[in-house]
Amino acid sequence: MARRKRERSPAFWRGSIALMVSSVFGLFAAVAMNRPPAVDLVTGCRLDRKDPVHTIILVDQSDPFNSTDLDWVYAFLDSEARALPEHGRLTLLVPNSGNPFDPSLVFSGCSPGSAAEANPIFENPGMIEQAWQARFYAPLKANVAGALVDTVAPSSPLIEAISTIADRPDFQPGGPARRLILVSDLIHHSKAFSMYRSGPDMEVLAASSLAESLPRLEGVDVVARIVPRQEYDVPIGDVKAFWRDWFARTGAIYGSVT
Repeated sequence: MARRKRERSPAFWRGSIALMVSSVFGLFAAVAMNRPPAVDLVTGCRLDRKDPVHTIILVDQSDPFNSTDLDWVYAFLDSEARALPEHGRLTLLVPNSGNPFDPSLVFSGCSPGSAAEANPIFENPGMIEQAWQARFYAPLKANVAGALVDTVAPSSPLIEAISTIADRPDFQPGGPARRLILVSDLIHHSKAFSMYRSGPDMEVLAASSLAESLPRLEGVDVVARIVPRQEYDVPIGDVKAFWRDWFARTGAIYGSVT
C-alpha cells in the first residue's frame, strides 16, 4: 500500500509566506539603501546637502603666480581633489580687495568619486576616472587658471575672508567634516590691519576693528601652504607665529604650515 503524502501544516505555510514577504521587503530595502543620492547636474553635489566633507581653499593671489608657482598649485589641487570621498565638496575662493568680507568664488563642486576609491569587482576604474576628469577636475582647473594667471590684487584681506568662510551655512559645526587650506604668503594686508605697516603684531590687531569679529572655527582642520617668494618684506618666522596664535584663538586645529 502506498504511503500517504504528509500534508504541510498551516503553521508551515504561514512561516513560508512570512519568509517570502520579508525577503522581498529586504530586497527592496537593500536597493533603496544603495540607490545613489540625487545630485545637482551642474555642481554634482547632493541635493539633500549632506556633503560628507567640505574643503575650502583660499588662494591669495595678491602677487601674480609664475609658471613654477602654478605648477605646484595645480599639483596641490590635484592631490586635494583626489583625496575627496564621493560627493565631497571642494570650494575655491580668492580674497576680494574691493569688498574684503565677500571673497570671490572661483569654483565649488563635488567629486563624483575618484578611480582610487573604485571597487574593481563592481566598478570600472577607467570610466570613473573619465567621469572625475570631465565632470569635476576639468572645470576646477579651468576656473583656477582664469583666476590666477597674471592676476595682481592691491591687498590681502585674509582675516576678513576667513571670517566670512566661518559664517558659511555649508561650513558649520554638525555638518560635513571641515577643512580650510590657505595658499598664500600669509602676509595680511587690508585697511583695518596690515602687516606691512605694523608687522605681525597681535596687539595691533586687537586694537583694530577686526578684533570685534573673531571667527569661530572649532573643529576645522586648517593647513597653510606658503607661496614661496624671493624676498619677504616681513620676517616669515614672525608671520607663522602670528597665524598659529590667531588660529588657536578661533578654536581651529592648526595642523601644519608648509
